[in-house]
Amino acid sequence: MKRLLTYGCLLGATAVLAQAPPPSSDDLSAQATDPTASLMSFQLLDWYTPSYHGTDGSSNQFLFRAAIPFEMFGLPNIIRVTQPYVTSSPSGLSGLGDMQVFNLTVFGAPWGRWGAGISGSVPTGKSGLSSEKWTLGPAAGFVNSSNKAYNFGLFAQTFFSFAGDDNAPDVGIINLQPIFSYQLGGGRSLSLGNSAFVYDTKRSRWASLALGVNYGQVISLWGQKWRPNVEVDYDFQDRTGNPKVTLRAGFALLLPSL
Repeated sequence: MKRLLTYGCLLGATAVLAQAPPPSSDDLSAQATDPTASLMSFQLLDWYTPSYHGTDGSSNQFLFRAAIPFEMFGLPNIIRVTQPYVTSSPSGLSGLGDMQVFNLTVFGAPWGRWGAGISGSVPTGKSGLSSEKWTLGPAAGFVNSSNKAYNFGLFAQTFFSFAGDDNAPDVGIINLQPIFSYQLGGGRSLSLGNSAFVYDTKRSRWASLALGVNYGQVISLWGQKWRPNVEVDYDFQDRTGNPKVTLRAGFALLLPSL
């Protein structure tokens, strides 16, 4: 009798799991624009800057970005790694740029999620394309997802140098990313994308004030969920050498946990 009851419980649990619906395209669209979401994704991105403030030239870079959720000490975490490769620049240099990493421990709330962790960069870049410094700093963010139609929040990363080439300038960066996404239905969304307000603590000034609009749509292809997206940004910090307009295009593979 005990064995039959055990088999019955296992079959019942299996049936419940089998009936659990996969996340909708709109759910995946909202998670894809939320850095605190526990959504595994792998992205290939192309960022093209056709013009700069106060100087001539253009640039282009490819980026690989991976976001991987995992559990540590019973708490959900999300780690994200971004590795750029510069294909062209005003200086004529090309090659790897510095790798950026962040890890957030994520906590649920009645209104959405919030997280805290660390961010940093590794001087993997080619000489002339790298800060030549190792950096580390606290990271934190929150996203209010209480309304199905839109999400909003803020995500902050900091980068403070602690090691590296003694002859290279020290790094002190606070990167504030405003988060807003509006679901258009059918897996389509408009969001602020890579908009970011960057403050340079070493020079006590805003290094960049970039605002943009990103359009993306979740599609099914080869039995998987993907999100192609396009974006245009403008940097309102009119300082010589800052990108004026940046055009971004990306293709993300989304791997939700069921």
